[in-house]
Amino acid sequence: MTQQDELHRLRSELDTLDGTLLDTLRRRIDCGVQIARYKSRHGVPMMQPGRVNLVKERAARYAAAHGLDETFLVNLYDAIIKEMCRVEDLVMSRANQPSGDLR
Repeated sequence: MTQQDELHRLRSELDTLDGTLLDTLRRRIDCGVQIARYKSRHGVPMMQPGRVNLVKERAARYAAAHGLDETFLVNLYDAIIKEMCRVEDLVMSRANQPSGDLR
């Protein structure tokens, strides 16, 4: 196998992993939409600081256990959580409109 073949194989593997990562993020957002609908139906506040801290602490522990940069993973989860809050807020505000249409 040539160096170029090896590089192509590795990049192909990386592309596959990126697809899995993106699919997982989409599924996470879909789950967040379901959570937002639940919160809206049951009067649960959108922001749950204890849950946010738990998720970030779990990311930090994962980083430490797997030799990854803790700051990177916590910052990544900050971005993910920010997007989840945006999506939840959007879903919950739509749920509280008279039509209740979430499509």
